[in-house]
Amino acid sequence: MKWLRRPVVLASLLVVGLAVGLTWALFPRDRAAPEPRERRYETFSACLLTDDKGLAGEHAKAAWSGMQAVSVAHSIKVQYLAVEGPQTPANALAYFNTLALEGCGVVVAVGGAPVAAVGQGRWRFPNPRYVAVGSEGGVEGVRRVPAATGDGIRSGVEAAVGEAWAEAPTR
Repeated sequence: MKWLRRPVVLASLLVVGLAVGLTWALFPRDRAAPEPRERRYETFSACLLTDDKGLAGEHAKAAWSGMQAVSVAHSIKVQYLAVEGPQTPANALAYFNTLALEGCGVVVAVGGAPVAAVGQGRWRFPNPRYVAVGSEGGVEGVRRVPAATGDGIRSGVEAAVGEAWAEAPTR
């Protein structure tokens, strides 16, 4: 029976050796760690308040594009909020208050109701900067960006948000 044990032992050693060899060959080693996927932001944030069309509106899309350009250039956080329901200044004021309470460094308003809400509510929140896109009349303390062209809105909002970021006391 000794001769039966020897092939079994040799076969077992061969299987174990093969398993160790495959594990060693297939096991990952010395791979570079992947780049972190998180993005570190400044403490400054820019917020866009739109009508019920959200970012689908032509003016809002151009304003968002300008805000994103500043975000990439200066690592600031950008966010938007669309006014849902009736497009009235009173309804939009609740959405404006939400953004102002979140600590936005600049609030950009696009659309009739959002711009009116900024005009009504800005006195309660004196710290943020305010930008109104396409508003006809000037509102004291609110920077106006004319809505002539999409490129004009984009560059106007980009400049306004960039200036607000540069002048922010928390930087």
